Amino acid sequence: MKHLFEDWANIGKRIQEAQNLFLFLDYDGTLTPIVSTPDIALCPPEVKALLAKLRDIPKVFLTIISGRSLEDIREKVGIPGIIYLGNYGLEIENPAGMHKKRLSASRQREYDNIARALKDSLGEIPGILFEDKGPILTIHYRNVLPEYFDRVHRVLGETMEGWEDRWKIARGKMFFEVRPKVDFNKGKAVREILQSAITSKALPVYLGDDPTDEDAFRAIKGKGITVFVGDARIASEADHYLKDPSEVQEFLRRCLALLTN
Repeated sequence: MKHLFEDWANIGKRIQEAQNLFLFLDYDGTLTPIVSTPDIALCPPEVKALLAKLRDIPKVFLTIISGRSLEDIREKVGIPGIIYLGNYGLEIENPAGMHKKRLSASRQREYDNIARALKDSLGEIPGILFEDKGPILTIHYRNVLPEYFDRVHRVLGETMEGWEDRWKIARGKMFFEVRPKVDFNKGKAVREILQSAITSKALPVYLGDDPTDEDAFRAIKGKGITVFVGDARIASEADHYLKDPSEVQEFLRRCLALLTN
């Protein structure tokens, strides 16, 4: 991967010349630093101001895409008139309305049983956090002592035995997720949004820091600009990288300057 700003002359030209710019932004670790608990990961006011100005540029189509629930990500960002994708694309809100894919009654019972079993088995571990996001259960272990990691892995594996045909375990940065085995991910969500592009000169740009963003990098590889946010030594499908959310903020600032001058 090459640092995005080292290739800015080329990147900036592509952004300027795009007839439509589809800007996809992950939230945690991209717009805001990773913190100890999800509730305190707040979008900086400076970033909100940049997003609002980018939203008002006619050729820019701005999407925030996150593993958080739709309500949570919309509240955290708080910018009206843009697209929000929650739960990796299972939930979407755009200026035309809101759509959520809900679990069937039988799937919901399965989810409740799995969540109850995991909370009963792991709930006493200091620092563990369960986040119930409707169709997805996230188990955060960022604040758990390393001596408990093996137990978390073992219990999760044992609990999910027998559910492999209907549920799957996904892994992110210091969290696991129990998800229904249905065809959705960030890559598919990005492709669906890009289907609305009415010109071949639409340029997709995706910034993300997490393993769940790799599907989106693959979806637009060779068609747009893909940016991994984090340590360049980490393997990624992205073509470029930025070091941290402060550099993402600088990227947004540069985009705004290009598109308003």
